[in-house]
Amino acid sequence: MFKDIRKFVYRVLTGLLLTFIFFYSVFENKFVFYVMVIFFQIAAIFELKKMFSEKVDILAWIFFTLWIDTIVLVDLYNYQLISNLSIFNRSMFSIFFLGNIFLMILIILKNIMSSRNVDNQRIFFSIITEFFLFFYYVSSLCLSLILFEIKNGLLMLLIVVTNYCHDIFAYFSGKLFGKRGFFTNISPSKTIEGYIGGSVMSFGVGILVADILGIFDLGLYRILAMIFLISSLCPFGDLFESITKRVAGVKESGSILPGHGGILDRLDSLIFSLFISSVILFVV
Repeated sequence: MFKDIRKFVYRVLTGLLLTFIFFYSVFENKFVFYVMVIFFQIAAIFELKKMFSEKVDILAWIFFTLWIDTIVLVDLYNYQLISNLSIFNRSMFSIFFLGNIFLMILIILKNIMSSRNVDNQRIFFSIITEFFLFFYYVSSLCLSLILFEIKNGLLMLLIVVTNYCHDIFAYFSGKLFGKRGFFTNISPSKTIEGYIGGSVMSFGVGILVADILGIFDLGLYRILAMIFLISSLCPFGDLFESITKRVAGVKESGSILPGHGGILDRLDSLIFSLFISSVILFVV
Protein backbone atom coordinates (compact mmCIF):
# COMPACT_ATOMS: atom_id res chain seq x y z
CA MET A 1 0.00 0.00 0.00
CA PHE A 2 2.82 2.39 0.87
CA LYS A 3 4.40 1.72 -2.51
CA ASP A 4 1.15 2.60 -4.27
CA ILE A 5 0.85 5.87 -2.36
CA ARG A 6 4.45 6.76 -3.10
CA LYS A 7 3.99 6.00 -6.78
CA PHE A 8 0.82 8.12 -6.84
CA VAL A 9 2.68 11.05 -5.23
CA TYR A 10 5.53 10.70 -7.75
CA ARG A 11 2.99 10.53 -10.56
CA VAL A 12 1.26 13.73 -9.42
CA LEU A 13 4.52 15.64 -8.90
CA THR A 14 5.92 14.56 -12.27
CA GLY A 15 2.63 15.47 -13.94
CA LEU A 16 2.65 18.92 -12.32
CA LEU A 17 6.24 19.53 -13.43
CA LEU A 18 5.49 18.55 -17.04
CA THR A 19 2.33 20.69 -16.95
CA PHE A 20 4.30 23.70 -15.71
CA ILE A 21 6.95 23.29 -18.45
CA PHE A 22 4.27 22.94 -21.11
CA PHE A 23 2.29 25.99 -19.95
CA TYR A 24 5.52 27.99 -19.72
CA SER A 25 6.36 27.07 -23.31
CA VAL A 26 2.89 28.14 -24.51
CA PHE A 27 2.71 31.49 -22.74
CA GLU A 28 6.36 32.49 -22.29
CA ASN A 29 8.89 30.73 -24.52
CA LYS A 30 7.94 28.37 -27.32
CA PHE A 31 11.55 27.26 -27.80
CA VAL A 32 11.17 25.36 -24.53
CA PHE A 33 8.50 23.32 -26.31
CA TYR A 34 10.85 22.56 -29.21
CA VAL A 35 13.53 21.35 -26.80
CA MET A 36 10.98 19.27 -24.88
CA VAL A 37 9.72 17.58 -28.07
CA ILE A 38 13.25 16.73 -29.25
CA PHE A 39 14.08 15.38 -25.78
CA PHE A 40 10.94 13.21 -25.86
CA GLN A 41 11.83 11.92 -29.33
CA ILE A 42 15.36 10.93 -28.35
CA ALA A 43 14.18 9.37 -25.08
CA ALA A 44 11.57 7.41 -27.07
CA ILE A 45 14.33 6.08 -29.34
CA PHE A 46 16.24 4.66 -26.37
CA GLU A 47 13.03 3.13 -24.98
CA LEU A 48 12.24 1.50 -28.33
CA LYS A 49 15.82 0.23 -28.50
CA LYS A 50 15.24 -1.46 -25.15
CA MET A 51 11.95 -2.95 -26.38
CA PHE A 52 12.96 -3.90 -29.94
CA SER A 53 16.75 -4.13 -29.88
CA GLU A 54 17.12 -5.70 -33.34
CA LYS A 55 14.92 -3.12 -35.06
CA VAL A 56 16.37 0.13 -33.68
CA ASP A 57 19.65 1.71 -34.76
CA ILE A 58 20.08 4.52 -32.21
CA LEU A 59 22.55 6.67 -34.16
CA ALA A 60 20.60 6.41 -37.41
CA TRP A 61 17.28 7.12 -35.68
CA ILE A 62 18.65 10.19 -33.89
CA PHE A 63 19.97 11.45 -37.22
CA PHE A 64 16.59 10.82 -38.91
CA THR A 65 14.79 12.57 -36.04
CA LEU A 66 16.93 15.69 -36.10
CA TRP A 67 16.73 15.76 -39.89
CA ILE A 68 12.92 15.69 -40.09
CA ASP A 69 12.63 18.20 -37.22
CA THR A 70 15.09 20.53 -38.92
CA ILE A 71 13.34 20.62 -42.29
CA VAL A 72 10.01 21.36 -40.58
CA LEU A 73 11.39 24.10 -38.32
CA VAL A 74 13.45 25.67 -41.09
CA ASP A 75 10.43 25.71 -43.38
CA LEU A 76 8.33 27.34 -40.68
CA TYR A 77 11.01 29.97 -40.26
CA ASN A 78 11.58 30.56 -43.98
CA TYR A 79 7.89 31.21 -44.58
CA GLN A 80 7.75 33.48 -41.51
CA LEU A 81 5.08 31.26 -39.99
CA ILE A 82 6.64 30.97 -36.56
CA SER A 83 4.30 32.73 -34.10
CA ASN A 84 2.13 33.84 -37.03
CA LEU A 85 0.49 30.62 -38.18
CA SER A 86 -3.14 31.30 -37.30
CA ILE A 87 -4.71 29.51 -40.27
CA PHE A 88 -4.43 25.96 -41.52
CA ASN A 89 -1.41 25.44 -43.71
CA ARG A 90 -1.58 22.27 -45.76
CA SER A 91 1.89 22.86 -47.20
CA MET A 92 3.49 22.15 -43.83
CA PHE A 93 1.69 18.83 -43.59
CA SER A 94 2.85 18.00 -47.13
CA ILE A 95 6.44 18.78 -46.16
CA PHE A 96 6.12 16.48 -43.16
CA PHE A 97 4.89 13.58 -45.28
CA LEU A 98 7.37 14.17 -48.10
CA GLY A 99 10.11 14.17 -45.47
CA ASN A 100 8.86 10.84 -44.14
CA ILE A 101 8.65 9.33 -47.61
CA PHE A 102 12.31 10.23 -48.13
CA LEU A 103 12.98 8.82 -44.69
CA MET A 104 11.35 5.54 -45.70
CA ILE A 105 13.72 5.38 -48.70
CA LEU A 106 16.70 5.86 -46.38
CA ILE A 107 15.44 3.12 -44.06
CA ILE A 108 14.99 0.74 -47.01
CA LEU A 109 18.52 1.46 -48.26
CA LYS A 110 19.99 1.12 -44.75
CA ASN A 111 18.36 -2.28 -44.22
CA ILE A 112 19.39 -3.59 -47.63
CA MET A 113 22.99 -2.40 -47.24
CA SER A 114 23.27 -4.12 -43.84
CA SER A 115 21.47 -7.31 -44.81
CA ARG A 116 24.28 -9.59 -45.92
CA ASN A 117 23.51 -13.27 -45.30
CA VAL A 118 19.91 -12.45 -44.28
CA ASP A 119 16.93 -13.93 -46.11
CA ASN A 120 14.64 -11.63 -48.10
CA GLN A 121 11.61 -12.18 -45.87
CA ARG A 122 13.49 -10.97 -42.78
CA ILE A 123 14.75 -7.91 -44.68
CA PHE A 124 11.20 -7.05 -45.76
CA PHE A 125 9.68 -7.35 -42.31
CA SER A 126 12.62 -5.50 -40.76
CA ILE A 127 12.03 -2.54 -43.08
CA ILE A 128 8.30 -2.45 -42.36
CA THR A 129 8.75 -2.83 -38.60
CA GLU A 130 11.49 -0.22 -38.34
CA PHE A 131 9.67 2.38 -40.41
CA PHE A 132 6.40 1.81 -38.56
CA LEU A 133 8.03 2.08 -35.13
CA PHE A 134 9.91 5.22 -36.14
CA PHE A 135 6.97 6.92 -37.85
CA TYR A 136 4.39 6.13 -35.19
CA TYR A 137 6.40 6.66 -32.03
CA VAL A 138 9.10 9.19 -32.99
CA SER A 139 8.36 11.07 -36.19
CA SER A 140 4.75 11.61 -35.10
CA LEU A 141 5.97 13.96 -32.37
CA CYS A 142 7.25 16.22 -35.14
CA LEU A 143 3.59 16.93 -35.91
CA SER A 144 3.37 18.74 -32.58
CA LEU A 145 5.94 21.27 -33.86
CA ILE A 146 3.54 22.15 -36.69
CA LEU A 147 0.42 22.10 -34.54
CA PHE A 148 2.09 24.27 -31.91
CA GLU A 149 2.41 27.15 -34.39
CA ILE A 150 -1.35 27.35 -34.92
CA LYS A 151 -2.73 30.06 -32.61
CA ASN A 152 0.71 30.39 -30.99
CA GLY A 153 0.48 27.19 -28.99
CA LEU A 154 -3.14 27.58 -27.93
CA LEU A 155 -4.38 24.86 -30.29
CA MET A 156 -1.76 22.48 -28.91
CA LEU A 157 -2.92 23.43 -25.42
CA LEU A 158 -6.46 22.43 -26.38
CA ILE A 159 -5.27 19.08 -27.75
CA VAL A 160 -3.22 18.30 -24.63
CA VAL A 161 -5.97 19.34 -22.18
CA THR A 162 -8.68 17.37 -24.01
CA ASN A 163 -6.44 14.31 -24.27
CA TYR A 164 -5.33 14.15 -20.65
CA CYS A 165 -8.74 15.13 -19.27
CA HIS A 166 -9.92 11.81 -20.67
CA ASP A 167 -7.20 10.01 -18.71
CA ILE A 168 -8.13 11.79 -15.48
CA PHE A 169 -11.91 11.46 -15.74
CA ALA A 170 -11.74 7.89 -17.05
CA TYR A 171 -9.65 6.92 -14.01
CA PHE A 172 -12.12 8.38 -11.49
CA SER A 173 -15.22 7.23 -13.43
CA GLY A 174 -13.79 3.73 -13.55
CA LYS A 175 -13.00 3.75 -9.83
CA LEU A 176 -16.49 5.00 -8.89
CA PHE A 177 -18.73 3.24 -11.41
CA GLY A 178 -16.62 0.70 -13.28
CA LYS A 179 -18.10 -2.78 -13.55
CA ARG A 180 -17.75 -3.96 -17.14
CA GLY A 181 -14.35 -4.48 -18.68
CA PHE A 182 -13.15 -2.51 -21.69
CA PHE A 183 -10.63 -4.53 -23.76
CA THR A 184 -9.49 -6.33 -20.61
CA ASN A 185 -7.41 -8.73 -22.73
CA ILE A 186 -5.15 -5.74 -23.41
CA SER A 187 -5.55 -3.61 -20.28
CA PRO A 188 -7.30 -5.35 -17.36
CA SER A 189 -7.96 -2.13 -15.40
CA LYS A 190 -10.03 -0.34 -18.06
CA THR A 191 -13.84 -0.31 -17.88
CA ILE A 192 -16.65 0.75 -20.21
CA GLU A 193 -17.95 3.13 -17.52
CA GLY A 194 -14.52 4.72 -17.26
CA TYR A 195 -14.32 5.12 -21.03
CA ILE A 196 -17.76 6.74 -21.25
CA GLY A 197 -17.12 9.03 -18.29
CA GLY A 198 -13.74 10.09 -19.65
CA SER A 199 -15.10 10.69 -23.16
CA VAL A 200 -18.10 12.76 -22.05
CA MET A 201 -16.17 14.89 -19.54
CA SER A 202 -13.16 15.50 -21.81
CA PHE A 203 -15.48 16.49 -24.66
CA GLY A 204 -17.20 19.02 -22.38
CA VAL A 205 -13.90 20.36 -21.06
CA GLY A 206 -12.53 20.55 -24.61
CA ILE A 207 -15.45 22.69 -25.78
CA LEU A 208 -15.08 24.99 -22.77
CA VAL A 209 -11.32 25.39 -23.28
CA ALA A 210 -11.73 25.97 -27.04
CA ASP A 211 -14.26 28.72 -26.33
CA ILE A 212 -12.05 30.39 -23.69
CA LEU A 213 -8.97 30.28 -25.93
CA GLY A 214 -10.84 31.49 -29.03
CA ILE A 215 -10.05 28.36 -31.06
CA PHE A 216 -13.47 28.12 -32.74
CA ASP A 217 -12.57 30.91 -35.18
CA LEU A 218 -10.49 28.26 -36.96
CA GLY A 219 -13.73 26.57 -37.96
CA LEU A 220 -16.55 25.59 -35.60
CA TYR A 221 -17.38 22.16 -37.03
CA ARG A 222 -13.76 21.24 -37.65
CA ILE A 223 -12.75 22.01 -34.07
CA LEU A 224 -15.84 20.27 -32.67
CA ALA A 225 -14.99 17.18 -34.74
CA MET A 226 -11.39 17.29 -33.50
CA ILE A 227 -12.45 17.55 -29.84
CA PHE A 228 -15.01 14.76 -30.25
CA LEU A 229 -12.57 12.39 -31.95
CA ILE A 230 -9.79 13.06 -29.44
CA SER A 231 -12.10 12.55 -26.47
CA SER A 232 -13.53 9.33 -27.89
CA LEU A 233 -10.49 7.77 -29.61
CA CYS A 234 -7.42 8.81 -27.58
CA PRO A 235 -7.78 5.75 -25.24
CA PHE A 236 -7.03 3.53 -28.22
CA GLY A 237 -3.57 5.07 -28.39
CA ASP A 238 -3.06 3.84 -24.84
CA LEU A 239 -4.36 0.40 -25.79
CA PHE A 240 -2.10 0.23 -28.83
CA GLU A 241 0.95 1.03 -26.73
CA SER A 242 -0.13 -1.70 -24.31
CA ILE A 243 -0.16 -4.15 -27.23
CA THR A 244 3.29 -2.94 -28.27
CA LYS A 245 4.67 -3.55 -24.77
CA ARG A 246 3.12 -7.02 -24.66
CA VAL A 247 4.74 -7.90 -27.99
CA ALA A 248 8.06 -6.60 -26.63
CA GLY A 249 7.52 -8.45 -23.33
CA VAL A 250 7.91 -5.42 -21.05
CA LYS A 251 5.65 -3.91 -18.40
CA GLU A 252 6.74 -0.30 -18.90
CA SER A 253 8.57 1.34 -21.78
CA GLY A 254 11.08 2.93 -19.39
CA SER A 255 11.56 4.56 -16.00
CA ILE A 256 12.60 8.12 -16.80
CA LEU A 257 9.36 9.66 -15.46
CA PRO A 258 8.80 8.82 -11.76
CA GLY A 259 5.32 7.43 -11.23
CA HIS A 260 4.58 7.22 -14.95
CA GLY A 261 7.23 4.90 -16.34
CA GLY A 262 8.72 5.86 -19.68
CA ILE A 263 8.17 8.64 -22.16
CA LEU A 264 6.05 6.35 -24.34
CA ASP A 265 3.93 5.40 -21.33
CA ARG A 266 3.10 9.07 -20.84
CA LEU A 267 2.66 10.00 -24.51
CA ASP A 268 0.76 6.90 -25.68
CA SER A 269 -2.68 8.51 -26.02
CA LEU A 270 -1.29 11.91 -27.02
CA ILE A 271 0.50 10.42 -30.05
CA PHE A 272 -2.86 9.11 -31.25
CA SER A 273 -4.41 12.55 -30.64
CA LEU A 274 -1.67 14.21 -32.72
CA PHE A 275 -2.57 12.01 -35.69
CA ILE A 276 -6.30 12.66 -35.21
CA SER A 277 -5.81 16.44 -34.98
CA SER A 278 -3.50 16.55 -38.00
CA VAL A 279 -5.94 14.62 -40.19
CA ILE A 280 -8.86 16.87 -39.16
CA LEU A 281 -6.90 20.11 -39.58
CA PHE A 282 -4.80 19.42 -42.67
CA VAL A 283 -6.54 16.67 -44.64
CA VAL A 284 -10.31 16.85 -44.16
